[in-house]
Amino acid sequence: MKKVSVIVPCFNEEEVIDVFYEKLTSFWREALAQYELELVFVDDGSTDQTRDRILGILAKDDTVRYGSFTRNFGKEAAMFAGLNLCSGDCAVVMDADLQHPVEVIPDMISAWEGGYEIVEGIKNSRGKERGDHSILAAIFYRIISSQTGFDMRNSSDFKLLDRKVIDVLGTFTEHETFFRALSFWTGFKSTSVEYAVQKRAAGKSKWGSSSLIRYAFRNLIEFTYAPLYLIMVLGIVVMLIGAWLGIDAVITYFEGKAVGGYPSLVILITLSTGAILTSLGIISVYLAKVFNEVKNRPRYIFRDHN
Repeated sequence: MKKVSVIVPCFNEEEVIDVFYEKLTSFWREALAQYELELVFVDDGSTDQTRDRILGILAKDDTVRYGSFTRNFGKEAAMFAGLNLCSGDCAVVMDADLQHPVEVIPDMISAWEGGYEIVEGIKNSRGKERGDHSILAAIFYRIISSQTGFDMRNSSDFKLLDRKVIDVLGTFTEHETFFRALSFWTGFKSTSVEYAVQKRAAGKSKWGSSSLIRYAFRNLIEFTYAPLYLIMVLGIVVMLIGAWLGIDAVITYFEGKAVGGYPSLVILITLSTGAILTSLGIISVYLAKVFNEVKNRPRYIFRDHN
């Protein structure tokens, strides 16, 4: 019997853990009984009762795998920890809030059995997502797709990975990762299945507009050179503005309409200073990323796991 691991990163999900467990296991018995289920919970340093809820499940189901971080290391770290803990022939990564519908898993497994090594969950509906979130997501994925060459529109962390892919991802040593893009980057044979984002089973989303912007900026820095290209474009724009102001000043002077003082010079200095500071800021972020990587600290630390 083939084993399928289901990896579930959790952060402050005490309201949905038990609901998720019952939903997944009952569905598995009905639709996927021919596969052995290995459920892997990774508690990302939750501050509520998430860890206790998971331990309660372990008390009645000793087939469940579990790991708990010493603090919040982030969802990316939790997903990679789950991949390191799992032992399945393939693994499905999904959220605990049931916005990733368990009913799609059979389609993923069917595609995997057909020879695909990565099965991407692609959103055909974003559910009741706020308008500003949808706009920000559309802008981000348009940029990241153009820079990486991968069509990542409507992509998600909901995906199935073959054991070969899991083992390869386990060799990656970078500390700050972009899981959605890395699965594309590996180049394994892939396909996709569509799903509609469901309403959360309980609780509230941990993602606000500010956290989404930080997530987008971090991954643009992490996975593309787009901000560095932006510096070059910014420099060209400032140079063109400076040239235009210079030409305008010469024409105005010969027409006898020159204005006293140095307004054009002030504008040019302001633009140049802003461009320089912005450029230094972007370069500093890249240097900070390099600094964090060379320290070679662990990606996460387990408080305990089985």
